Amino acid sequence: MFDLSRRSFCKTVIASAAVSAFKPVNLFAADGAAPNLRFGVVSDVHITSLASTDYWEKTLRWYDAAKVDAVMVAGDIADWGLVEQLQNFATAWYKVFPNDTAADGRHVEKVFVCGNHDHEGFYYVYHDKEKRDAAFQKSIVKDRKAAWDLCFHEEFKEIYAKQVKGYTFIGGHWGFHQNIEKFMDEYKSKLDPNLPFFYAQHPHPKDTIYGPWAWGHDNGASTRAFSKTPNAIVFTGHSHYPLTDESGIWQDTFTSIGTASLRYIGHRYNRENSGYGGGPVEQMPRMKDGHSKHGLLVSVFDDHIDVARRDFQNDESLGADWVLPLPLCKEKPYAIPPRAVKARENLPAFAADAGSLIKAEDVDGKDRRGTPTPQTVVTFPTALAGGRAFDYEVQAELNYYDVTRVFCTKRVFAPEYFRTESKLAKEGQIVFARVAEVPEHVDVRFVVTPLDCYGNRGKSIYSKKFKLGEAKK
Repeated sequence: MFDLSRRSFCKTVIASAAVSAFKPVNLFAADGAAPNLRFGVVSDVHITSLASTDYWEKTLRWYDAAKVDAVMVAGDIADWGLVEQLQNFATAWYKVFPNDTAADGRHVEKVFVCGNHDHEGFYYVYHDKEKRDAAFQKSIVKDRKAAWDLCFHEEFKEIYAKQVKGYTFIGGHWGFHQNIEKFMDEYKSKLDPNLPFFYAQHPHPKDTIYGPWAWGHDNGASTRAFSKTPNAIVFTGHSHYPLTDESGIWQDTFTSIGTASLRYIGHRYNRENSGYGGGPVEQMPRMKDGHSKHGLLVSVFDDHIDVARRDFQNDESLGADWVLPLPLCKEKPYAIPPRAVKARENLPAFAADAGSLIKAEDVDGKDRRGTPTPQTVVTFPTALAGGRAFDYEVQAELNYYDVTRVFCTKRVFAPEYFRTESKLAKEGQIVFARVAEVPEHVDVRFVVTPLDCYGNRGKSIYSKKFKLGEAKK
């Protein structure tokens, strides 16, 4: 079904050669050594129509130019969980890698697992029972084995293992990933303890990356399973958290890495411009996050593993590579507690005159629910010196003699914090509801504090005093 004609195959070869000409990555280590293994990792592709495969195909062509031996997808392939969407995903794959073969003839292994959208996505789209029942008839979950064989020409296994150039890859599909402890108890005797191995599932291992408050953790099964195997690297998605977040890599008893999303970026809760969360009504709209599509390139050498972070939409690196010494977990350079302490040596910092540039403007606005609300928009310069600012704490306070009274404290993500540092905005903004959150007709001062992804606090800046409700519109 997915074999290409000679003409199409030639077009693929030409396109791959053209992409290769850009030399998107250094294919060798600093000493000139070629990697033993190289593979791409993405997650949360969320394919709908064939047209939605554009960045998936672009990403595959970049991986082809990087001469990968495998591509891993950590779940949420088909947005609505329909077989047709899985076919669209597969069509793009075979367009770039016909018969799982690159333009130069090397085999490229598929390491794909299902996520919650592949399992039950039609439930999220259709709320009418009749429409849901009709969608189920077209769904992947109706007959996973048949859908998988149709699209990928291989047997669907709940948890599976594959060998690529002597290295083991394991994949656990959504729902079945909860049985990973049992699988690993039976399979770990087959693993070479001197080599790293790689596991993909959709949800994050509990209490690893992003801390215990992260959305998208599993029930702890994977954390327990891989705590017995320090040579494991677990790749997961689900939260869509960006690869610019340094707490997205974790080392302790094993290594855990978040893979963001090739579709759109997700955010932690309870910032004024984040989404969901169930907290107070936000005065700001959710941050736009569709114009950044993240993925990884993993290169395995004799003595280390290099993990490169890339934005495939904007064709840019997202920061310094994560470099894991081998054997894994012997040195633990990505253990979060000491990294958080180390980060305090280079906190995000404002320019010297930044406080004088804080502005406040009264407007007749609307909160996120669309309710008309008197608001004050506070604009402030961003902290572009030192370490990367992840978000900002903004407080509205009254200073009266020797007493400071804080009326309201909010957090707001740094604008486009999911972009490369050279693209970061020079100005940030937060919105307060007047009367409900800050008082009118008294002297109010705003305090802005930058924080890094670990919650370390940089030096605050202070505005002049404003009488809200009287500020010029």
